[in-house]
Amino acid sequence: MKKTLSVIMLLFFILCSNACTYNPPEGYTTKHHTYEEIVAFAKSIDPNATVSKEYTDTTIDDWNRNFREYPAVINGVECHVSSVGAMVGNSGFAAGEFAKQYYVIDTDYDYLVLKQIVAEQVPGWDISEDTLATRYNRNNILSICMKPNCTEELTDEELEAVFEQAKAVYTAYHELPIRKDLIFWLPAPGKAYNSNYELIVKRNLSVHIDGFTEEDKLTFIDKYHEAWALLDSDLPIYN
Repeated sequence: MKKTLSVIMLLFFILCSNACTYNPPEGYTTKHHTYEEIVAFAKSIDPNATVSKEYTDTTIDDWNRNFREYPAVINGVECHVSSVGAMVGNSGFAAGEFAKQYYVIDTDYDYLVLKQIVAEQVPGWDISEDTLATRYNRNNILSICMKPNCTEELTDEELEAVFEQAKAVYTAYHELPIRKDLIFWLPAPGKAYNSNYELIVKRNLSVHIDGFTEEDKLTFIDKYHEAWALLDSDLPIYN
């Protein structure tokens, strides 16, 4: 019986493998990128970039994604250019159930220059935790928490100052040859659902800046005050 079950399972996985198709984005490969490809990528950012031939392999998370990091210097910044493991879901039979690892070239240059800008301009703000998954964010987005320890509602004047600081960071960052976008968020209450699917208010959510025009600033301020007004609603409040 066990032997029969094993054969059935083996046939099932063979069927799944043959029926699955993958459509990775352009630039994704089934094997790690070569050193020559890594160098070409670095020089597409800075023609004078240098890349070491020595590399370090690191495996993370439940998917066993592998990161092959080559030390590099781009625009005078010591960083890495890497062949990064990225999971791509299958299409066809059981779509999305049999993800496969591909590799894409990326760099942590963006993260490191952002970290420097934030430290110089707004040292009290937090950028995403320094991990491989953050440095090589698969969505090409880096996150910044403005005033991370703020537990009281800010005034309009304080919000305008926060907005202008975020705009200055955004401008300085985008003057560089970067590839990842930024998201700015400020701690604030927000609506959520509890385990019983009941609507509640949580104190530790956030409001985001969606752009840097004057209209975006007014929208951000209005959304922020609306979020704090939830504490005076009839909804139950959770930390």
